Formats: sequence, C-alpha cells, structure tokens
Amino acid sequence: MLTQTQLKAVFQKYNFSPLKRFGENYLIDGNVKDKIIAQAGAAAGDMILEIGPGFGALTLDLARSGAKVFAVEKDKKAFEILKEICGDKYPNLEIINNDILNFDLLSSLRGARSATKQSQKIKVIGNLPYYITTPVIEYIIENREIVESALILMQKEVALRLLAPEGSKDRSSISCFVQYYMKPEYLCTIDRNSFYPVPGVDSSLLRLNILHKPAHHVRDEAVFFKIVRGAFNQRRKCIINSLSRIAVRK
Repeated sequence: MLTQTQLKAVFQKYNFSPLKRFGENYLIDGNVKDKIIAQAGAAAGDMILEIGPGFGALTLDLARSGAKVFAVEKDKKAFEILKEICGDKYPNLEIINNDILNFDLLSSLRGARSATKQSQKIKVIGNLPYYITTPVIEYIIENREIVESALILMQKEVALRLLAPEGSKDRSSISCFVQYYMKPEYLCTIDRNSFYPVPGVDSSLLRLNILHKPAHHVRDEAVFFKIVRGAFNQRRKCIINSLSRIAVRK
C-alpha cells in the first residue's frame, strides 16, 4: 500500500485531487490494512467484490491471496491510475470503472464460477463514504442470494446505527432494515488519522453476515418497512400519529 508521502507523490504525478463528493479518503496505515486483510480471510478459490479500491491499499493483498477479485472504482482517473499501479501481474484481478450501484454482480459472478462451484457466493469488502453507505448496503441486501458476507469500513456514527439494539437512542429504520436481513458484527474502530486526506470523523469496521432467512417472519415486507420508516420518521410524536400519515398507508 502507499504511504502518505507516496500518495502525495501520486497526486502530484497524475495531477490528481481527491473528490469530496465521492468521499475519497485513502488508507495509509499499514497496521490497519493488515487487520482488514486478516479479517477478510481471502484465499485461493474465493470470489471477492471490492468496492472503491482507490489506489489499491487492499486490492494488491487481496489479489496476492489467489482469490478472484472484482475491484469496482467509480472515479475514472483513480481507475486509470490503479490499472497502472497493478499492471498485469494478477490475472485473477479485474479492475472495473463503474458505479457500484450499476454493477451487475450476478452476471460477473456467473462468468467467474467454475463448473464445479455453481453455488459459490461472493465476499464483499469496501471503504464506504457517508453518502453512499446506505445505498450500498441496500445493494448488498438486494444481492443477498449470491453474497456470503460484507466487510465494510464506514463512519462510526453510521456503524452505531446499524448495530443499535432495541431501545437504543441510536436505533433507526436502517437498524431494523439491516438487522432483518443481516447480523452486523463490530470488529474495531479506526482512527481518522489512518486516512489521507484526513476525514472529519473516525471509522468503524463491521462484518455484515447475511442471515439464511430473515430475522422475523413478515407477510408483506414492503408494507412492514414502510411502517418502520413512518414510525421512526417523527420519533418524538405518538406512534399512532406518525403512522396515520398517508406516506405509510398501504
């Protein structure tokens, strides 16, 4: 992985400026990188989707494991730089310039599966900026039939909401949504100074384990989650008043 000095040199060489709208903060702490790679447990025969590889802080280690890696990078310039950094040393690494929310995971997985591993699922790993965390989690849940688990770096405050138990002040509709389909597991907190440029908040590393079946039996999930969103939308009001709004009626 690149150190802060090396990263600055790359910025200068390629006239590259991190885009705030993409939440581009790059991992520069080797100890943190090693912890994440250890938690990923990548091995030959695995299939991994890396969301937002940046300049390859995790990508190269994942590729060295022998796993089939799909690294999806939205920023076109960062994608081109990463392609140059990685070269053609890893035939098991496929670097893709695309918005993850438009990436057809099923087609890619179908093409990568061997004849003897048609039921194989994919592992997801990513460092997610705040603005895209919820959409990406929704994307993973939509693809849950082919996803084994997700190892995600996210803002600490978002992680607290995903982990929040019933009755917690951090409990929200996203807590209910995630815990219905997944079992979120806190792994560690990562100091903001582990990234460059330094973000304004610390991050947390979570593993999101896909449940074999939802945590509760619900007759109509669409109506259920509409009610949940309505209940949390105005949490200071009496719940019957919140649920009487047209937006949560079937």
